[in-house]
Amino acid sequence: MIGSLLLFFSVRGIVLHKIKYKDTRDIVYLYTDAKGRKTYIFNHNNKSGHLYPLSLIEFESNERHKADMQYIKEFVLSPVLPEIFSNIRKSAPAMFIGEFLYRVLKEEGLNINLFEFISKSINLLDVMREGVANFHLHFLVQLPKYLGFAIPSNINGFDYFDIKACKFVIIKPLHPQFFDRGNTQILTELLDLPYDRLDDLKLSGLQRVDFLNNMLDFYSFRYDFNLVMKSLSVLHETFC
Repeated sequence: MIGSLLLFFSVRGIVLHKIKYKDTRDIVYLYTDAKGRKTYIFNHNNKSGHLYPLSLIEFESNERHKADMQYIKEFVLSPVLPEIFSNIRKSAPAMFIGEFLYRVLKEEGLNINLFEFISKSINLLDVMREGVANFHLHFLVQLPKYLGFAIPSNINGFDYFDIKACKFVIIKPLHPQFFDRGNTQILTELLDLPYDRLDDLKLSGLQRVDFLNNMLDFYSFRYDFNLVMKSLSVLHETFC
């Protein structure tokens, strides 16, 4: 029968979220290079306890047609990413980004460019030595170009960014959904700043918090729901 047919293939995945399921299993939400967002069941005996937000793994998937969740036979961390999971200055943004992606990629299908952008960013975070405090801000600014609503460059040096119109404007919008002059300047810089120069952007903890709140407003508007992030407290405590 088609319903019992098994297909075996190798998959790369990015861990977004994990919850305990019964006593011996975990439900793991992944963004994969094969089918976009997928949900899998991991048995504890395959070391699923070693999985954290933004872990990069490779595994053999036993895909059963019509099953809501698939079982993972074995997996390997690829690569191990020792810095992200041992350094709080890197694990805090990793936790935040993992939760953010878990919330916004709800119905996201396969997008190989998006997958490669996220996986490349994770690898960069692991080896970064400077600018880590600005990493999550840069990630949120660069991500829209892979989601279909890229933020344009502020080529005219305008003073405000209009969230609704998704563009820079010279006159303050009449509605409340916009970036003020300070956050517009930060956004302008982050759009063109490469990862290896993130330390050049000197921000206080309060500036990071305020800009991040604006970026969450931007995504909340695009996805039409309020993004409430549980990991914000850890992030703010780490960089404020």
